[in-house]
Amino acid sequence: MSTIRAAVILVVITLCVGGAAARATDPVDIRAMQAIAKSTHADKSLGWGVKSGDPCDGTWPGVHCDKDLGRVTAIDASNGGLAGTIYGTDLSDLTYLSSLDLSRNRLDTATGFPEQPRPLRHLAYLNLSSNAFRDMPDYFLFSFPALETFAMDNNKDISYSGYFLADLVRCPALRTFSANKVTLTGELSDFLGNGNGTIFPALERVSLAGNSLLDDIHHDWGKNSKIKFLDISNQSINGVKNLGGRLDFVAGMTDLVEIHVRDNNFDGPLPDVSGLANLKVFDAANNNLCGRLNFPSGVAVNVDGNPGVGKDCP
Repeated sequence: MSTIRAAVILVVITLCVGGAAARATDPVDIRAMQAIAKSTHADKSLGWGVKSGDPCDGTWPGVHCDKDLGRVTAIDASNGGLAGTIYGTDLSDLTYLSSLDLSRNRLDTATGFPEQPRPLRHLAYLNLSSNAFRDMPDYFLFSFPALETFAMDNNKDISYSGYFLADLVRCPALRTFSANKVTLTGELSDFLGNGNGTIFPALERVSLAGNSLLDDIHHDWGKNSKIKFLDISNQSINGVKNLGGRLDFVAGMTDLVEIHVRDNNFDGPLPDVSGLANLKVFDAANNNLCGRLNFPSGVAVNVDGNPGVGKDCP
């Protein structure tokens, strides 16, 4: 009898300390994920919903859930063979989503990435790179107030309304912004706020290479910012390079680790980088710079294609 009692007590203890069973997946998330699987053809390319209609039971590749909440928290469908569209009404139902990676697919909605009827307040990571989105709707980023990383590289057919810039600066938590080769036009200063680090207080990585930005950059631009990585290489409009001025602003970006400004129209003397204790890469090839090389040891320097470098400036 004592053995039986001991066994019963052990079962009770196990149930108590082991915690409650995982909560059933929220039916709203189930419906939303099933709709997304169909509209993006992930049901065919990734097998979403083929073995089970429950996105949180481990049979949906790339879908991650909080089992205690029964909610979808992350979707990694990079290079997943997705095509078609994703509707904002479905996406906005995933209210606990914190990470969404749709990069390297064939999503090509004519109306662009969908507007959200309700904001995704937990979404911190959004990667839309290498698709064929043709538009960014007005106030698009208002839907993601907690966004820390936003990548939209290689969407060459995107067009932008005048609201996109105002939209972007409403992301105060933004740490990484990557928009290489997306036909961005306008002045660089507009994309990165007022240049004193107050509009993007957390921004650390900026990649805008291969666009059509122009500017004569002010010497205080970027001062007091936390930017560690900056790539504004190769800005041209119909073959004309309109991004230039002096590189004096570099001296004020004291957190810089890597800077890439190659294939532009910067002129004047090489910048004073003596105050950049963390600098590791300085790439300013193919500009119109002049002056003697004076970089700390350990910095990888590329100033090829600058005929005045190595000589005193006029």
